[in-house]
Amino acid sequence: MASSAQNAASGAQTPARKKARLNRWDSPWLNPKFLTGLGMVLFIMLLGPIGRIFWDETLSYPASSPLNLPPPWAPGYSAEGDKPAVQQVQSLGARTTPTAAQPAGVATSAPSGGGQSLTGGNPLAPKPTSVTGGGSLTGGNPLAPKPTSATGSGGSMTGGNPLAARTPAAGAAATPAASSQRQAVGAAAYARFGAPSWEHPLGTESSGRDMLAVLLVGAPRSLTIGLIAATIGMFIGVVLGFTAGYMGGWVDNVIRTLSDAIIVIPVLAVLIVIGAYVKVLQVENMALLLALFLWPAPTRYVRAQVLSMRERGYVNMARISGASSFSIMFGEMMPNMLPYIAASYTGNVSAAILAATSLEVLGLGPTRIPTLGMTIFYAISAAAILRGMWWWWGIPIAALVIVFSGLFLMTVGLDEIANPRLRGRKAAA
Repeated sequence: MASSAQNAASGAQTPARKKARLNRWDSPWLNPKFLTGLGMVLFIMLLGPIGRIFWDETLSYPASSPLNLPPPWAPGYSAEGDKPAVQQVQSLGARTTPTAAQPAGVATSAPSGGGQSLTGGNPLAPKPTSVTGGGSLTGGNPLAPKPTSATGSGGSMTGGNPLAARTPAAGAAATPAASSQRQAVGAAAYARFGAPSWEHPLGTESSGRDMLAVLLVGAPRSLTIGLIAATIGMFIGVVLGFTAGYMGGWVDNVIRTLSDAIIVIPVLAVLIVIGAYVKVLQVENMALLLALFLWPAPTRYVRAQVLSMRERGYVNMARISGASSFSIMFGEMMPNMLPYIAASYTGNVSAAILAATSLEVLGLGPTRIPTLGMTIFYAISAAAILRGMWWWWGIPIAALVIVFSGLFLMTVGLDEIANPRLRGRKAAA
């Protein structure tokens, strides 16, 4: 009985062992979520250096491309010369074809004769009976008799005398002319974009920018703003957090009070006020502006971790051995906190990109440098949503979704790397 129970237990552990062999090096850094998120972020980051090899980045300048070209792969643009006006003309032609339930004589249209008066002419003048006579388009005298010619053009488009008899042959002959006029008007109203071309795979916008070039230039720069701001803010937060947590006393009180006072400030409102007064705002200036408000949160997180680590055995041993406070903080304690610091760093990058994009959508970003937020701002200013230019605002939003999703996966993966309990719970499940 004991041997059978052991065999059953070993058989239940076999799938877990096979699953664990996928990570041959047994490294917590080979986390699928972390690697997937890292790949997504690297993809956006490398768009600029790699994209410039295959695409001309000067197309991101205004007036460098045709205006308002949709992507050629969009629905309704199956060919390079396929305009939406052609499809609208075909649909209008199908709707204007008379059916059996509708008599042909009911539809009235402009006659084919010449010499007609667009203003109606003299309403007291007698109606001509000629086949090609110059009738009035506004009806003329409603008491005048209708022409009896089968192809006469002296009839009234507004009805004329309601008691007069209709001529079926005239209405039937005028149907193609009416449909052609309706087709021309519908095509002119619908064809507000140019013919798409594979020379601009993601289309263009109203300022003559190629959207692929804007994506290659703007996406890495938006990510660069977040990386610079998060790096500076995280560095300040780590230094102040270690100092406050390890030193304690009045140093801890000063740093904790300062961070608690700044963390409650509405950052976006302050950034809007500052950005409104800064006339020329570059990428570096915006990153430094965001870094001013990104250090209090890392300071509190790091301080809390240091307070729990400074009483552990290896820290006391290093202190007894005569190690300096600097070496104990950054040589003994910090290596054990690297996954936690990395998770906080990715969260700061997301917060910095979100704040920068919010400022840019309000029009307070760098106007001379294309970024994802400024592209959305220009699309909103030009009413791209109402005009149906979804590629103008949809492409930068899709790039932002990829960035935020990648950073979120990296944060979750780093949390599992830093917390062995999460890995153990996942393996047990």
